[in-house]
Amino acid sequence: MNKVVLTTEIDASLNQALEEIARFDNRSRADLADQAIRNLVEERVATRELLHHGLSLIDAGDVKAVDSAAIHDWLLSDEDDFPQGR
Repeated sequence: MNKVVLTTEIDASLNQALEEIARFDNRSRADLADQAIRNLVEERVATRELLHHGLSLIDAGDVKAVDSAAIHDWLLSDEDDFPQGR
């Protein structure tokens, strides 16, 4: 795998916490930063793919809309059944 150098600035307190975690995990700060960036990128790519998939379902007419207020009310309730789409 080809590697490139990425230089960035972080808060001093964040750097200290990163150093402590690296020592505890017996890893380098660079390894931890690499893994954190990798996790962030994977999550963002998956979110974007999910969004595109959802939009394609909407465009195809395969999805019913659920009012956001109904979802909000459902989240605050003890109900198990998700609100019906229209």
